[in-house]
Amino acid sequence: MQRVTRLLAVFIAWTIVVWAGRVRNVIADDDLTAIDRSWRIFVAGVFLGFAGLSIAVVAGWWKRHPVGSTRLIAIFCLWTAAFWAVRWFGMAFGDHELNFKLVHSALALVSIVLALRLHRLDRDAARSRAPSPSSHDGRGDLVHDG
Repeated sequence: MQRVTRLLAVFIAWTIVVWAGRVRNVIADDDLTAIDRSWRIFVAGVFLGFAGLSIAVVAGWWKRHPVGSTRLIAIFCLWTAAFWAVRWFGMAFGDHELNFKLVHSALALVSIVLALRLHRLDRDAARSRAPSPSSHDGRGDLVHDG
């Protein structure tokens, strides 16, 4: 469980650095229209929102849903991997400078690798927390000794 929590902390920190930087760049870009700026800030807000909710899980504020028992982490990971995979194709084959492509390919690669690794660890932690089949009485009810 500690591996999941540590990797989740790294994933949260990475997400905040990447997407807070994105917000800073969007706000500073005077060439963007209001709709382009709003859309980009919205997307960054989704990532930062996931990071904020994940901080609540790590900090134990969301006690009913600890690490390994919530779908939040899975959704966060899958959203990140899917977003960056799709976005990478647009950047790699779009009309961008080589440096832009290299930097954003690295951001995409790190984000996807972290997300998929965390997803797997979190899924395994959830499975280890699940009641074993032998703790059921066959009717779907848990058997209580005592």
